Amino acid sequence: MADAALTGRIARLLFGAETATWITPIMRRAMPGALVVLGFSLTAASLGLALPMLTRQVIDAGIMAGDMPALVFWALMSFAVGLGTVGLGMVNAMLHLRASARMLVDLRGRLFRATLARDPFLPDPPLGEAMARLDGDCAEIQSFAFDTVLVAVGAVFRLTGGIVLMVALDWRMALLPLLAAPFELWFLSRARPRTTRLAQTVRQWRGNLSSQMAETVSSRATLRGLNALDQGEENFAQAQQGQLSALMQQRLWSETVGAVSQTITASLRGIILLVGGWQVIAGSWQIGTLVAFLAYAGMMSGPLRNLLGLYHAQARAKVAAQRLDGVMSAQRMDGGSPIPAGPLVIDLKDARADNALHDAVSARFAPGSKVLLDGPSGIGKSRLMAVLTRDAPLAEGSVKLNGEPVSDLRPTALTSRITHLAQRPALLRGRLRDNLVLADPDADDARLWQVLDWADLALWARGEKGLDTVLTETAANLSGGLRQRVAIARALLRPADVLIFDEAFSEIDDRACHRILTAIDRECTAVTRIFIAHSGPVRDGPFDQVITLSASLPILRNSRGDMPYQREKAREKAV
Repeated sequence: MADAALTGRIARLLFGAETATWITPIMRRAMPGALVVLGFSLTAASLGLALPMLTRQVIDAGIMAGDMPALVFWALMSFAVGLGTVGLGMVNAMLHLRASARMLVDLRGRLFRATLARDPFLPDPPLGEAMARLDGDCAEIQSFAFDTVLVAVGAVFRLTGGIVLMVALDWRMALLPLLAAPFELWFLSRARPRTTRLAQTVRQWRGNLSSQMAETVSSRATLRGLNALDQGEENFAQAQQGQLSALMQQRLWSETVGAVSQTITASLRGIILLVGGWQVIAGSWQIGTLVAFLAYAGMMSGPLRNLLGLYHAQARAKVAAQRLDGVMSAQRMDGGSPIPAGPLVIDLKDARADNALHDAVSARFAPGSKVLLDGPSGIGKSRLMAVLTRDAPLAEGSVKLNGEPVSDLRPTALTSRITHLAQRPALLRGRLRDNLVLADPDADDARLWQVLDWADLALWARGEKGLDTVLTETAANLSGGLRQRVAIARALLRPADVLIFDEAFSEIDDRACHRILTAIDRECTAVTRIFIAHSGPVRDGPFDQVITLSASLPILRNSRGDMPYQREKAREKAV
C-alpha cells in the first residue's frame, strides 16, 4: 500500500490529478524494473565519480612525482574502473530497454482498450489522430514517466557526489557551479510557456498528418477513379510541410534553450580554468587537482541540466497527457443491470433516436418474429436499432427489453444477446477461421462449416483454402458480396436472441440472397430477425410485422403483403 501511495503522489506531481487516476497502476507495475535499473545506474555513477580522482592520482602521484610504480598502479586502477563503468553501462542499457518497453506495452494496451471502448455516443476522432495518440503521445508520456525518477535520483546522486568531491578539493571553488544554477533556472522558467505551445502545435500537426495519410491511402481507389491522385499527393505534401515547419520551430527553440545552458557551462568552465590555473601557477594547486576539478565541474553541469531540463520535459509530457486524458475519459463503462431472464421482448413506446428524422414510433417485437423496418434513406432506421445496444441515445420515448429500459442495462449484456450487422462489415486481416471465431471462440470446424453453408459460402471456401483462406487487410481481396456473406456467417455463429440485418444483403446477388434468407428462416426460428433493406429479395417477405418510419405518423401494421416502399423499389428494379 505504501508503494501505491508513493507512486500515486509521484504521478500527481508529474502529470496532475486527472492523468494520475489511470496512469498510477501502470507506473506501479513498472516500479520494480525501474528500481533495478536505478540500482545499476547509481553503481555506474559511483564508478564514474571515482574516475577524476584516479586521474588526479595518475598525474600528481605518478607523473608529476616521477614515481613509476605509482603511475602503473593508478593507471591500472583507472582502467579497471573505466572498464567496469562500460560494462555496467551496457547491462544497465539492456535492463532499461526491457523495463521501459514493458511499461510502454502496458500503457499502450491500456489506451488501446480505452480506444476500443470509446463511448459510441461521442464522435470518433479521425483514424490518423487516434493512431498518433496511441503511438507518439503514449511514447512521450511513457518515456517521461519511466525516466523522470531515474534521471532525477541519478542526477541528485551525481550532483551530490560531485559537490562533496569538489569541496574535498577546494570548498571555495565548489561554490562557483552553485552560483550558476539560479540563472539557468530563471531562464528555463521564462522559456517553459513557449515550450508548451510548440509541443501542442507539433502534436496537432502529427495527428493531422496521420489522418491525412490514413484518409488518402484508404481512398486511393476513389481518387484514381476521379483522376485525382495528384490532388491527394498535394494534400499530403501540405500536411507534411506543416508538420515539418512545426518541428523546425520546436527544434530551433530547443536548441536555443540548450545553447543558453551550454553558454553558462562554458562560462563556468572558463572561470575555473582561469582561477584554477592561477592557483597552479601560484603553487596552491597541483595540475592533477585542476584536471579533476574541471572534470567534476563538467560532470555537475550534466546532472544540473538534467534536473532543470525535466521542467521543460514535463511541459511536453503534460501536453501528451492531456491528449491521452481525452481518450481515457471518452470510454464507456460497462455499467448497468443484466437483462431480465426469458425470451427477449422488445418494446418501443413513442421512441425516436437522437438525430433521427422520423416521428416517434411504438411497437412490440415478439420473440422469434420476423420484422421489416422500412422508410427512406437517412430517416433514422439504423439509429433506432442502435438504441437496442446503447450505441445511440434516445431523443424521446422509451425502449425496453423484457420490461427494463435499455439505458439501465449493461452494454456487454446487450451485445451478448443482440447482434447488429451493418452494411459495411468489419473483417480483420488473417484467416477466414480467425474472423469467424470472433463470434464464438469455442466453435469447432463442423460448426464453422455449417454457418458457411447457411451463408452460401461453403462452396467458395472449399475452392479456396477452406477455413485457412487468407483475408488481407479489411478483406480487400474479397468482393463486397463475399465480405457481407462472411459477416452474415459470423453473425449466425453467435447464440443471439436478436439479429438485426441492416442493409447486410445489399451487395449480394439475388440468387445467393434467396438461399441465405431461406437458411436463416429455417435455422433461426427462435431468433427475432429485424431487416432493414431498400431493395432486393430481403423485402419479399413474408414478415410478421412491417414498420414504416416516416416524417408523418408512422405506419405500423402486421402484414404479409407489400408496403409502399416495397412497390416503389420493385418498380425501380424492374426498370
